[in-house]
Amino acid sequence: MVIRFGSAFLTSVIMAMPSAGYGQDVLGPVNPVTYTPAITMNAAIRAQAQQRARGPRSAQARTSRSAQTCAELPRFRSHYGAGDRKVQELTRLCRQAGY
Repeated sequence: MVIRFGSAFLTSVIMAMPSAGYGQDVLGPVNPVTYTPAITMNAAIRAQAQQRARGPRSAQARTSRSAQTCAELPRFRSHYGAGDRKVQELTRLCRQAGY
């Protein structure tokens, strides 16, 4: 059994199908500037939550990193010289931290 459709039927079926462009224009023109504050605020909230979540571990990591940096102070002093501003600042910070 063969079903034959007329061209009028096919045309009406094609016209009834929504096009891809139709679905994109339902909301009308969307201004990205309208959504920027919400996106920015969401990113800030996430960053703050992540920072709070890793608080205690972060302090340990800073202490460990400070100890490693202060342990390398003699190498920095020999490479850059004792009169270098950054070496002097690092020396002051290491003494202040107790290293």
